[in-house]
Amino acid sequence: MKKGVYVFIFILCIFLPLFAWGELDTFAIIADTHIGTTDSVYAEFIKIMEKQNIKDIIHLGDAIHNPGKKREWEKFFEITGRDKKIYITPGNHDINDSWSMKVFLKYFPNLYYSISDNDTQFIFLNSEIPEEKGKISGEQLEWLKKELTKNFKFKFVFVHRPLFPVFANHGLDRFKKERDTLHKLFEKSGVSMVVSGHDHFYQRTVKDGMTYIICAGAGGQERFFAFNDTRFYFRYIVAKRIKNGYEFVVKDLNGDTGDEFQIIKE
Repeated sequence: MKKGVYVFIFILCIFLPLFAWGELDTFAIIADTHIGTTDSVYAEFIKIMEKQNIKDIIHLGDAIHNPGKKREWEKFFEITGRDKKIYITPGNHDINDSWSMKVFLKYFPNLYYSISDNDTQFIFLNSEIPEEKGKISGEQLEWLKKELTKNFKFKFVFVHRPLFPVFANHGLDRFKKERDTLHKLFEKSGVSMVVSGHDHFYQRTVKDGMTYIICAGAGGQERFFAFNDTRFYFRYIVAKRIKNGYEFVVKDLNGDTGDEFQIIKE
């Protein structure tokens, strides 16, 4: 074998793990960490993830508090650590204008995208594109329609603003026609679950056979409510692949389980 071939194989062995998408047997979901506020518990969450050896984290947006502030993004990545992979759908505190969108794109290469793992499709939408804020429309919607035609057993959608929020007109329901079109598209395409943040509450509902989740916040909570022990109200989700689907367990920072459910297909 020629020397050049050995060099190529050596380089490939080093860099291939950076580009390969491994099996997501276990991953965590978190929302609204609001790095830049005094009550963000993202660092505590990361410590819990390290104890559980969870490396893949799906973030539902509002990672930082002040849109476009590079110092807060740097702090976010510093807390996360280099050994973890973040998949994010941006929130209104991450992008609120063209300039903060450019800053976001310096850290994350795509405004919306999808990944797949065996029989599962993960779709990350963007409810914060400046010209289309608060709805999924235009080129993104056309892209989404094509993505959803792909053949996957499980289809999970992540978007910052909920289609059916706890607070009326606080999510994608501000534009009800576009929201209803999106919901019908999900139903028609066999989407199993839609997960959002934004409301700083945890909620699980089922509509037309689809599970809708609102994941409670992990920062900025005191702007909404005052509790004696705010640790209990910050929640995250741990997802594990099981035989016929996925198991989801909702935890607070005290380790207590607030909810658990499964997405199963025989």
